[in-house]
Amino acid sequence: MRVARSRDLVAEGYPLSAVARAARISRQALYRTPKPRRSPQRRPPADPVEPAIVEFAKENQIDGYRMVTAFLRRKLGVAVNRKRVLRVMRERELIQRRRPLERRKRPGFFRVERPRQLWQLDMTSVWVAEHGWCYLNAIIDCCTRELVGWSLELRCRADEAIAVVERAAAAHGIQAGELTLGSDNGSAFTARRFRARLAELGIRHHPLGAPSRPTEP
Repeated sequence: MRVARSRDLVAEGYPLSAVARAARISRQALYRTPKPRRSPQRRPPADPVEPAIVEFAKENQIDGYRMVTAFLRRKLGVAVNRKRVLRVMRERELIQRRRPLERRKRPGFFRVERPRQLWQLDMTSVWVAEHGWCYLNAIIDCCTRELVGWSLELRCRADEAIAVVERAAAAHGIQAGELTLGSDNGSAFTARRFRARLAELGIRHHPLGAPSRPTEP
């Protein structure tokens, strides 16, 4: 709107630079003459490649553009650009739609009904200026959303994960068979000594991908 009005003012005899400065637009916008956009026109194909692409794609509708390219190269004995094959098949609507991937189904569910029923343990790295990268192990109660235990260590072995679980279990008085601990499949949480220590404490381990429905103790 401002450009169109500014052009009208220039046509009435006002200085172009003053109009552009007042309207806060570039002078180039006033100098440029707008031209109507034309639809792109393609040249008719001068070689037999494009008709061959269309013919083969229609005869073999389940083949993708890579298969069509390979067949044409072998049949015509000339180099055929696969990007050209893809463009022609798209223009003629010969590309088959991909079947949408099924969403990954969860193996189950876990209904949390009380505190100290399900804890979740995870580890992340934190930059500490004095020590470099340190590793934070944290445990959250999935019922109360409370941080029940954490530790910041220089290493991320199974020993550090065991230590934070032991301190949290002792601080909250966890009894055998009372708690399920969830975690991802990190090397520290899938180590044999970590799982063995959880079994000694009477804590069920629920790694990522395991069925989520709680079992009776």
